[in-house]
Amino acid sequence: MALSSAQNCAKLLERLNNLRSWTESRALAVTQRLNELAIEAPGIFPEQILADATRVSLTQAIQPFRRAEAIEQLPQFGAALTNGAINVDHVELLARSIARLDKATKQRVSARDEFLTDVASRTTSAEFGRTLRDEIRRAQQHDGIATLERQRRNTRLRTWTDRTTGMWCLRGEFDPETGGILENRISSTLEALFHDATPDTCPTDPIEKQHHLRALALLSLTSGKRTGRANSIDMSVLIDAKTLLEGVHQHSVIDCGLGIELPVETLRRMACYADVTPIIVGADGVHMELGRTTRLANRSQRRALRAMYRGCAVPGCCVAWHYVVIHHLHYFHKGGPTDIQNLLPLCSKHHHLAHEGGWQFNLDAARNLSITRPDNTRMTTGPPKVLAA
Repeated sequence: MALSSAQNCAKLLERLNNLRSWTESRALAVTQRLNELAIEAPGIFPEQILADATRVSLTQAIQPFRRAEAIEQLPQFGAALTNGAINVDHVELLARSIARLDKATKQRVSARDEFLTDVASRTTSAEFGRTLRDEIRRAQQHDGIATLERQRRNTRLRTWTDRTTGMWCLRGEFDPETGGILENRISSTLEALFHDATPDTCPTDPIEKQHHLRALALLSLTSGKRTGRANSIDMSVLIDAKTLLEGVHQHSVIDCGLGIELPVETLRRMACYADVTPIIVGADGVHMELGRTTRLANRSQRRALRAMYRGCAVPGCCVAWHYVVIHHLHYFHKGGPTDIQNLLPLCSKHHHLAHEGGWQFNLDAARNLSITRPDNTRMTTGPPKVLAA
């Protein structure tokens, strides 16, 4: 196919994605067969065979076996991979999510095979991840505290030196409560240190810039420096009133803004010693209009926006709320007010596109969003879904 137009490029990418899905499905079938052969002949080491055949490390060779196990538990998911309805990213996300679940919870999630397959076939892997987290939470709704305890036991931190770059590397896995505290402290320190100025070492790429600043913020924290509220917790939790008062139910909404899941009991406990704010739309006394008195959105405005948007407002973007910035549609330096109708949460990438990339963002009175790119193509979306009180 000639790559003569964007449409042709899109068609070719779609075909390549289908081919990738089919190839992965065949690889998983081989992986499953290796497991069967290992049962018949215990001397066989399936992971080593895969590692040698594909020239990857043993650590990397474990991943296909984990995906194969997930496919065995949700066979319709595997069929969708074969026909190209979903891709390997969906499968990898499923495999990672259910790997450490107990047997009973896995069975409850597996019973939702048809539903999860349908959702995955219609959404990106990131969007599917949100649905999957909701399903797992519902499957664990009578086991939330026990799940958190298991996650605490699975907390890990690994360090190593990259032999190619010489860089010292760090990788950690933390339970959601600890992760929320760490994330808050890093973000608060970053804001305190680099709100008005950034160091000369910053990359120009907006995403790499954020990664660099977060690393510097972590270094500041480990040095013992205190920067304002960096050592406290300030977490906004989007939650429906019924869940807050009565506990988890079939249609519960609990969103901590980081993609993490915490039991309601834990949120209530954290509220005793931290600034954990349940956001329920309709609260009185929220100041939405600051005009030209200040450039930054205040806490009430951020909470109101948080109730309307789960993260970046751009359709299809799944960057979580904790990583967005509040953008003035009518730029502040050109006279734009800091009023709620002039504010929109954007991730670092889309904020860069709004300022330097020529993207035009417009909201009407009902917060219907339209985005016009430099080539005059247009995206539109309806108003955000607000969680009612």
